[in-house]
Amino acid sequence: MSEQQTPTPAEAIPGGVTNPATPAGTDAESGRGTSEAPKTSEAPATPEPPKPVEPDYKALYEKMTADLEAATERGQEAGVEADELRAQVSLLQEQALRDRVASEYALPPALAKLVQGGDEAAVRAHAAELAAIAAPKPLHGAGGLTPDAPKAFNPDELAASLLSPGGF
Repeated sequence: MSEQQTPTPAEAIPGGVTNPATPAGTDAESGRGTSEAPKTSEAPATPEPPKPVEPDYKALYEKMTADLEAATERGQEAGVEADELRAQVSLLQEQALRDRVASEYALPPALAKLVQGGDEAAVRAHAAELAAIAAPKPLHGAGGLTPDAPKAFNPDELAASLLSPGGF
């Protein structure tokens, strides 16, 4: 009969783990003694950290100068674009004012385009002039397109104008 030995964990598990408590001079896989002398494990030499390299200050300066010039140029372009946008906003605000006043005076679209003025009072005055041309006030009675037209009505004046020789 052959004598069977119990396998060590390193033998039982393929690619098994070596027990750190295995005495030197034993086979790590079997745990049995070997005839070889114990191997001395030298710690690998730690590599020296690289010596710091002196930065190229001239290249850094040139790069930063180029970045500064590019940023300045972008800033100037943004300023020009902002001025253009402000001008557009101003024009749109003036057009909105003219449209609003033209609608208050019930101007037809063809005349609403003609309303001009620098401020609200000038726009209102011009819209009133265009409203008078678009729909002149009748000779008799109050009326017209101006929202602030007086509503005074005198029947005696109306009767006199109708009875006059050139009246009606």
